[in-house]
Amino acid sequence: MAERSPSWVQLRAFNAVFREGSISRAAARLGLTQPAITAQLRLLESQHDVLLFERTGSGMRPTPLARRLYAETDGLNTIEEVATEILTASRTLAIGEISIMVGAPNPAMSLIAAYHRRHPGIRIVTSFGNWGEVTAAIRERRYDVAIATEAPSDSEIASASFASQRIVAIVAPGHPLAQLDQPVGLVDIVGHAVIFRPPPSLTQQKLERALTRHDLTVDPLMTLGSREALIEAVAQGLGVGFIFEQATNRRDGIVRVPVVELDEWYQEDIFCLTQHRRRRTISALFDLADEFAGGHRE
Repeated sequence: MAERSPSWVQLRAFNAVFREGSISRAAARLGLTQPAITAQLRLLESQHDVLLFERTGSGMRPTPLARRLYAETDGLNTIEEVATEILTASRTLAIGEISIMVGAPNPAMSLIAAYHRRHPGIRIVTSFGNWGEVTAAIRERRYDVAIATEAPSDSEIASASFASQRIVAIVAPGHPLAQLDQPVGLVDIVGHAVIFRPPPSLTQQKLERALTRHDLTVDPLMTLGSREALIEAVAQGLGVGFIFEQATNRRDGIVRVPVVELDEWYQEDIFCLTQHRRRRTISALFDLADEFAGGHRE
């Protein structure tokens, strides 16, 4: 029969006795009882038919074999100490990682930047997608937390709002609508070339509902898969696009135009699976979102 490998518990007890020189001090160091330490030592010795300590009146005297063994196993103490340091640091958010799926660069990036300043040791992994992609990434557990407009409303999702914004039209500076100093109606917009996003885009969903409510139909000039492509197409004068007002900080090449029928304000949310809400890295982001909602920004 093959000999059993010594367990971590046995080696931990052995190392403590070797370092402390007695069962009682080893037990105190490890927070265990003396019988527990004695039992692990006896089991280690009996399983391998060896003598590791000679019991003397002054304590436990290690045998030459014990000295050889300790020279190799002392590293376990270092591993344990380092592991404790790592876990403690993780608990205090000195280190760690969080993955964030984002619907639009802004206002998400202001929140992420504040999180990084407060917890510089946390590695942040970020990706972008439309609303459908963002929610799928959370439900499929591919990302820890999401920042997007209007979190799904169900018991599986924990969410909090930290900002609000509305949908606006965007046009190139030379576009006729850019010259207006008041909100424009959808009926006026559909007379121009219009650029759409695919239906998974929340902006597109809201826009199409507004068009339907007002019995308007649009044959878009083009449908572009990303917000960035739409903004660039607008800047190049290809037509009118629609975005959430704070979705980009870009000011050159585009003009934001309020739309009469798109006057509803939408919440910018942080959300995750309810079962993950108490993770320290995620909880810290929720705490920061609460501060943003209260008007305090770092």
